Amino acid sequence: MKVSTILKYIVTAFLAFIIVYLSCNFPLFNAELIFLYMVIIMIIIYLYAGKKVRYMIQLSFFWGIIYAFVIISLRSISRNHAILIGFPTIVLFTWGFTYCYRKKLSKKNIFIMLLMTLIFLEGPVRIINFSGTLISLPSFIFNLVAILIGCMLFFSRYNRIIWLSFGGVLGCAVWMFCQGGDMWAHKVVHGTYTGKIYRLANDYFLYDEKGDTLFLSQLKGKIVLLDFWSNGCGVCWEKFPMMQDLYDKYKNENVFIAGVFVEKKEGEYEENMKKFSCKYTFPIFKVSKDASLVKDLSVKRFPSLAVLDTDGVFRGFGNIEIVIKMFNNMVDTEKGKNDK
Repeated sequence: MKVSTILKYIVTAFLAFIIVYLSCNFPLFNAELIFLYMVIIMIIIYLYAGKKVRYMIQLSFFWGIIYAFVIISLRSISRNHAILIGFPTIVLFTWGFTYCYRKKLSKKNIFIMLLMTLIFLEGPVRIINFSGTLISLPSFIFNLVAILIGCMLFFSRYNRIIWLSFGGVLGCAVWMFCQGGDMWAHKVVHGTYTGKIYRLANDYFLYDEKGDTLFLSQLKGKIVLLDFWSNGCGVCWEKFPMMQDLYDKYKNENVFIAGVFVEKKEGEYEENMKKFSCKYTFPIFKVSKDASLVKDLSVKRFPSLAVLDTDGVFRGFGNIEIVIKMFNNMVDTEKGKNDK
């Protein structure tokens, strides 16, 4: 038996042992482990495969490295950059890999390997943690389309329809960068694309530091801005100075501004208030994470803001930028009415 064959068997046994060991000591449905299993299996196949299959695995390996580097780098900047810059970049790299392997593999095999590599890289984590990765789903879809268009541009580069398709998708990427990406993120996080809602606030209530109840219906006639936050939310604390500025600006007007602490464990509210009271003066109320107000507004991430009009109706809910803009418009409108 040749030495190369013996080494091949030893490597195979070692890789198989790694799979068995990981399977016995770690959860099976783990995205990172599933990806590692696939890499190990591809290495084992590579050891015994013929030239054609080896070329396919090589293509998948190098493409996976480039894709991961490009997309991870861009997503670290923002999801919108990953779409705007990522789409033409993936098209370009797809074209390049197709050119390099055009004499080694068929058109169909090149396309399948490029596509399957992307699915193997992102598929497991998206299946296991679907809700957590939903916010970056548009980027994933744009990358799938980029592979398709990149291959088509190489094999039919003079086809006007393909170039028009590339231009159309690139236009969609620009729109996602400018507006659509933020709208999608707001939909995933807060349940609406624009932040606009309509919900009566008659039955909802909050608790103050003394334990007294404040019904939102008692605030009719005022424009109300509520800042929902929770324990361990660093971003919430970063936004408090802005809330304090708004409170100081409007505290003598027909406006009610307050924070709403969503308590997940008993005692969290009191502990956070010790720190809060040393720096800020705008009022903080609390509600339980199981309160109807929290559930009906789908308060899942923090900070989240809500604004009510003078009729006691929720008109906006979502991230700070969108709701603050709504709040300012409502205040300006109310001032205009009073001036008349």
